[in-house]
Amino acid sequence: MKITKNCTLKRNPEIISSKIDDEVVMMSIEEGKYFGLDPIGSIIWELLEEPKSLKKILPELVDEFDVSEEQCEKDCMSFVLDMIDKKTLIIQ
Repeated sequence: MKITKNCTLKRNPEIISSKIDDEVVMMSIEEGKYFGLDPIGSIIWELLEEPKSLKKILPELVDEFDVSEEQCEKDCMSFVLDMIDKKTLIIQ
């Protein structure tokens, strides 16, 4: 499946997460793996508390950070692909 900014993303319900300071620490019960997110990844994780598309997330990130929409989309897509590969995010 090709991933676009219109795809709806959802947190994997099998992932346990906790916020520690500005970062999120996650554990996959299914795979017994730990993951850590930097502050920007943590914000994206928080924005995905409810399923939504990158198209809806991008404006919030562009407003929060001094970044172009194109760069934000590129960086977010890279993050999302990595999270899907690690099975922490699911395409709905």
